[in-house]
Amino acid sequence: MGIDYDWLQERIFHRLLTEDEKTGLEGFVTIESFPTGCPLVIENEQGGALYLLRRGEVDVVMQFNGETVRLSHAGEGAQLGDMTFLDEKAASATLIARKDCVAYKITRQAFADLLASRQDVARDLLFNTLANMAGTIRQMNFSHAATTQYIQGRRV
Repeated sequence: MGIDYDWLQERIFHRLLTEDEKTGLEGFVTIESFPTGCPLVIENEQGGALYLLRRGEVDVVMQFNGETVRLSHAGEGAQLGDMTFLDEKAASATLIARKDCVAYKITRQAFADLLASRQDVARDLLFNTLANMAGTIRQMNFSHAATTQYIQGRRV
């Protein structure tokens, strides 16, 4: 299976890529498959890669007070692993394939190389990553506000 550039253009880059950009991406993106139940990223292990979920579904879980807590669910088009990709720290959660998955993987080193050779493509990928994280923070703010109201006895 090769890289689906139409999908990348629509879901990640939000623009048409030139043939040169498409050819250039091949050296920086790897395609990985994960069967149902297989982890993409494991909590507390070193990460440093960004996953663009081309197909499948993933559960995001973490260990908290001795229990496994499901934080969220992600499907096709999700961008995953962004925190370890950006800060090179250990993963704060585990990503487990809920259904068979195919993901485009970009390591931090591959991104650095992409930035050195194809700045426009790297910039667009980074902006998409930041927009994805902003959306996550917005959802967390809403959840925090709802939880605070619930605790204070004022249900949403």
